[in-house]
Amino acid sequence: MQTVQSEKQQNEEPVLFKKAANLFRGIESVGGWLHASETRMKFVPHALNIQSAPLDIPYADIASIAKRNTMGIVPNGILLTLKSGARHKFVLYKRSSFIAFVNGKISGVL
Repeated sequence: MQTVQSEKQQNEEPVLFKKAANLFRGIESVGGWLHASETRMKFVPHALNIQSAPLDIPYADIASIAKRNTMGIVPNGILLTLKSGARHKFVLYKRSSFIAFVNGKISGVL
């Protein structure tokens, strides 16, 4: 994960980590950046995507985060399940460190 000091999220929280990622929205794999702050994670799509709305998720809304295989075989995905039952599938390189960070936030350790 890349540590970022100068960027801020919409609510002015400092962005602690920023990773290139894709978010599956229907059949589109939306490219962008996954930001992590003290209280939330946010997916910020690149401007060239068809679906360009950001996704903002407070850690308090996350039920679980787990590894998943993209297309059933590529070990580079994560599955984020919200307490509402909604699920979000991401693709990101070196996912273990991001999963550990988010698990620390949702368990109150970090």
